Amino acid sequence: MEDFKKDEELQPLAREELKFDQNGLLPAVIQDHRNNAVLMVGYMDQEAIRRTLSTGRVCFWSRSRREYWVKGETSGNFFEVKSIHADCDADTLLLKVIPLGPGLACHTGRYSCFFNTLAGFDQWGREDD
Repeated sequence: MEDFKKDEELQPLAREELKFDQNGLLPAVIQDHRNNAVLMVGYMDQEAIRRTLSTGRVCFWSRSRREYWVKGETSGNFFEVKSIHADCDADTLLLKVIPLGPGLACHTGRYSCFFNTLAGFDQWGREDD
């Protein structure tokens, strides 16, 4: 088996190669560039990606409100984009950002949206234990 390559060469990917879902969207995982913490997940279409690239601030498509929104417009918690990566299938994006303003990603006032633990996880049987 080939050794895992931690520092593989980055492969450029054209926006046309991205694989959007049936609604024209891709999940976008937002990660803190400084410490790799996952902050939130949003959805982007081609226009949201274009707006993000042109402004350097993360723009999402709101599935519930059916409109574009720039993270931080109302809260002051903007994300400055440092890099954008696509996964191996080109159907999910990873945006590495620097949180600006108060530095809170979640609408609940927390640093990250991922603060809930799944009830009962410690009781689930694990095959490799």
